[in-house]
Amino acid sequence: MTATDKTLPAESLFPLPETWTGNLRIRGCIEQPGSVTEADDSDAEFFGVYAQDAEGLHMWVEDCDTREQAEDLAKYLKSQFALSFA
Repeated sequence: MTATDKTLPAESLFPLPETWTGNLRIRGCIEQPGSVTEADDSDAEFFGVYAQDAEGLHMWVEDCDTREQAEDLAKYLKSQFALSFA
């Protein structure tokens, strides 16, 4: 994703792709000099939440301290996605 990619309206608390499919991915991550690398949950320093767009690409949404926090955020975002079609 690039800085020019569109996101959902500003009312959203978190940046989501305009063509968000409602799918989310949670990844365990570790920070290394100059980069962030995917890691097993047991080795993760934090957990990234990523939203999938219609092209199948994943856009970073937020980092959480624990997997439980990331799962709670995913539940919240999915509930907002469902409401956007109500």
